Amino acid sequence: MSSTPSGGRQGDSPRVAEARSRAAERAARQGARMHLAVWAVMAFTTVSVVQGRPRPGVTGERLVISLALAGCLLSLTLAALARTRKPEAATAGVSLVLGTGANVLAFFQPGSMMVVPVSTAVAILFARLRPRIAVLPAVALTVALTAITVRVSPSQDALKDGVAGALLCGVLGAVYMFARQARLRHDQAELLLAELEDSREAQARAAAVAERTRIARELHDVLAQSLSALSVQLEGARKLAERDRVDPLLRQLIVRSGELTREGLSDARQAVAALRGDDAPMADQLTALVGRCRRDLALPITLSVTGQPRTLPPEANLALYRGAQEALTNAARYAPGSPTTVELHYTPRATTLTVSDQGRAADAGSDDSGAEAWTGGGNGLRGMRERIERVGGRTRAGSAGQGWTVEMEIPA
Repeated sequence: MSSTPSGGRQGDSPRVAEARSRAAERAARQGARMHLAVWAVMAFTTVSVVQGRPRPGVTGERLVISLALAGCLLSLTLAALARTRKPEAATAGVSLVLGTGANVLAFFQPGSMMVVPVSTAVAILFARLRPRIAVLPAVALTVALTAITVRVSPSQDALKDGVAGALLCGVLGAVYMFARQARLRHDQAELLLAELEDSREAQARAAAVAERTRIARELHDVLAQSLSALSVQLEGARKLAERDRVDPLLRQLIVRSGELTREGLSDARQAVAALRGDDAPMADQLTALVGRCRRDLALPITLSVTGQPRTLPPEANLALYRGAQEALTNAARYAPGSPTTVELHYTPRATTLTVSDQGRAADAGSDDSGAEAWTGGGNGLRGMRERIERVGGRTRAGSAGQGWTVEMEIPA
């Protein structure tokens, strides 16, 4: 699975990606501290070998010392410059070159304190490799250093010097092993905690969906029965009106009441579908809404959809749809006959729905009075804003020239 720049992986939730990013930062800080120590060891090794006897050269033992020093410096440079995780074989190879070169120098330059680069090689092994992989080369380097120290040390306490060198290698190896394991356990615990929080949120969402489904089922049963019965009654009233030849205006009102009942039943089913999470795409809902408003509200409305459509969460879908209903109803009420545009715009960052009209006729009053009349008591706009804010969006409404514009935005 590929990694993202932040240290997370594709498909990770934001919380898990953040936990992985913090783990990568901790590993980088630990590596940076080791890099500083490696540069210091490089300087110490160079000074110690240059001042030792015999000194580096190009013939005999001096050539061997020069080659061993070059191997130490090269491996230390590679270890200090490593900024990303290397294969285990490469790490083991660098450490073995460093430790072997330092042991060769310890053999040819007794008393040159080559225990420092050897113990550094052991520390690198345990800091970057699993313990069961690091232990074999670390033991080999430590045993070799102890044997060389006991054999060639000019001190009368050669055995003590050898044991001290072995203890230094063991202590450094243990310190870096425990530091690495502690960091990995911290990383694992934080990652598990993030996954647990995601799991709890998923369970909460599942419980909410189950509750919405139960409510939707109850609403569907109640509304379907009551509105269907009302539609049947209105159809009967229409037939009686035709038979008794009542006033045509009354017959028209009865017919329109039946249509409104069927539309209300359709809207109720749409709300139930949103609760269940299986409502229709926003563009299709707006197309149907605009068609009804052209017929019922006598508004010259144009609808445009731009960008790459995406599926919105049910709550966001319903909030945008209700906002569009409110905006179009207010446009018909306070700017009757005004050309109105509905624009649904998809961007990578948000879904934006804009409803704009061109204002009332010139004799309807000033711009200020029009704006004041449009807002009325403010309940419609307030309810629209609350709906959008509940799903994480925002609403902007205000005058635009002689007209009024309402913009609703839902983050992607």
